[in-house]
Amino acid sequence: MIHISIEGMDGVGKSTVCNMLAQKLNYKFVEKPLHYLFDEEEGDFENYIKIRNKVNANPNRDFTALFYGLGSMYMYEKFKDQNIITDRHFASNYAWSGNTKNDDVYDFLIKKIGKPLLTVILYAPPSVIKERLSSRCKTDSDLKKVGQSEQIYKKMIDFCMKKGFPHLVIDTSNLSPEEITEKIISKVWYELWKK
Repeated sequence: MIHISIEGMDGVGKSTVCNMLAQKLNYKFVEKPLHYLFDEEEGDFENYIKIRNKVNANPNRDFTALFYGLGSMYMYEKFKDQNIITDRHFASNYAWSGNTKNDDVYDFLIKKIGKPLLTVILYAPPSVIKERLSSRCKTDSDLKKVGQSEQIYKKMIDFCMKKGFPHLVIDTSNLSPEEITEKIISKVWYELWKK
């Protein structure tokens, strides 16, 4: 299995890039892996979203880290014979749930399933994220997170560096999805060549 993880805030183009990459590389795009356990059909996220919302409301960050980690473990088992691209993985999990007291949770998860071939962090400044989210929907609930974006990005990058994840940060502000996809593909070939 080869795994490419696409990370970043809502509004930076993760889904678009994931779909393009999956098509160009002939990989499977896996989104919200625990929905395969909780929902009947592939495109249905209803039960997963209900459970996710309850999990996210819990203040215990060990619990939330393990919930999303369970999704990663399940995904690696379910798609073990396929190459995959994911919309979020370890870096996002750590950015939202990681702290100095639960680093051992991430060490355990990495020990059990390993690291992606490449983690790509799609970046955009808060003003660009806000504009993109507002153009989708003026009342988008993700607009509340924009003020935290710089801190979240710093945690993603710090996590990748601390854990030795091959990673790439791309500022999406002035790039088309096609240009972003080509940058990622070049880095993927480099990481495969290094192996």
